Amino acid sequence: MAQSTYFPSRPREYTFTNVTSVTIDHNLGYIPEIQVHLQDGTLVQGDVRHITVNRVVVTFVNAISGSVYIR
Repeated sequence: MAQSTYFPSRPREYTFTNVTSVTIDHNLGYIPEIQVHLQDGTLVQGDVRHITVNRVVVTFVNAISGSVYIR
Protein backbone atom coordinates (compact mmCIF):
# COMPACT_ATOMS: atom_id res chain seq x y z
CA MET A 1 0.00 0.00 0.00
CA ALA A 2 1.31 3.46 -0.88
CA GLN A 3 2.23 5.96 1.83
CA SER A 4 -0.35 8.71 2.19
CA THR A 5 0.97 12.24 1.82
CA TYR A 6 -2.02 13.58 3.76
CA PHE A 7 -1.70 11.31 6.80
CA PRO A 8 1.95 10.48 7.45
CA SER A 9 2.62 7.43 9.61
CA ARG A 10 4.56 9.47 12.16
CA PRO A 11 3.24 12.71 13.62
CA ARG A 12 5.31 15.87 13.49
CA GLU A 13 6.50 16.96 16.94
CA TYR A 14 6.84 20.57 18.09
CA THR A 15 8.22 21.03 21.61
CA PHE A 16 7.62 24.06 23.82
CA THR A 17 8.69 25.21 27.28
CA ASN A 18 6.75 27.19 29.91
CA VAL A 19 4.28 28.94 27.59
CA THR A 20 0.56 29.70 27.52
CA SER A 21 0.33 29.72 23.71
CA VAL A 22 2.05 27.90 20.85
CA THR A 23 1.86 29.04 17.21
CA ILE A 24 2.89 26.43 14.65
CA ASP A 25 3.35 26.91 10.92
CA HIS A 26 3.15 23.29 9.77
CA ASN A 27 2.62 23.98 6.03
CA LEU A 28 0.70 20.74 5.47
CA GLY A 29 -1.99 22.35 3.34
CA TYR A 30 -4.85 20.83 5.36
CA ILE A 31 -6.30 21.08 8.89
CA PRO A 32 -4.48 18.33 10.82
CA GLU A 33 -5.28 16.38 13.98
CA ILE A 34 -3.63 17.99 17.03
CA GLN A 35 -2.55 16.34 20.30
CA VAL A 36 -0.77 18.00 23.21
CA HIS A 37 1.29 16.08 25.76
CA LEU A 38 3.10 17.29 28.85
CA GLN A 39 6.77 16.40 29.26
CA ASP A 40 5.74 13.31 31.30
CA GLY A 41 3.51 12.10 28.44
CA THR A 42 0.16 13.12 29.95
CA LEU A 43 -2.39 14.09 27.29
CA VAL A 44 -3.77 17.59 27.94
CA GLN A 45 -6.40 19.84 26.41
CA GLY A 46 -5.86 23.26 24.96
CA ASP A 47 -7.85 25.69 22.86
CA VAL A 48 -6.93 24.74 19.28
CA ARG A 49 -7.54 27.35 16.58
CA HIS A 50 -6.72 26.60 12.96
CA ILE A 51 -5.88 30.06 11.64
CA THR A 52 -5.29 28.76 8.10
CA VAL A 53 -4.74 25.31 6.58
CA ASN A 54 -1.02 25.87 7.33
CA ARG A 55 -1.06 27.54 10.79
CA VAL A 56 -2.47 26.48 14.15
CA VAL A 57 -2.45 28.23 17.53
CA VAL A 58 -2.86 26.21 20.75
CA THR A 59 -3.61 28.16 23.94
CA PHE A 60 -3.51 26.89 27.54
CA VAL A 61 -4.96 28.25 30.80
CA ASN A 62 -1.58 27.99 32.57
CA ALA A 63 1.99 28.01 31.31
CA ILE A 64 3.07 24.43 30.54
CA SER A 65 5.93 22.54 28.87
CA GLY A 66 5.53 19.63 26.49
CA SER A 67 4.95 18.75 22.85
CA VAL A 68 2.33 19.33 20.20
CA TYR A 69 1.90 16.38 17.83
CA ILE A 70 0.43 17.09 14.41
CA ARG A 71 -0.83 14.39 12.09
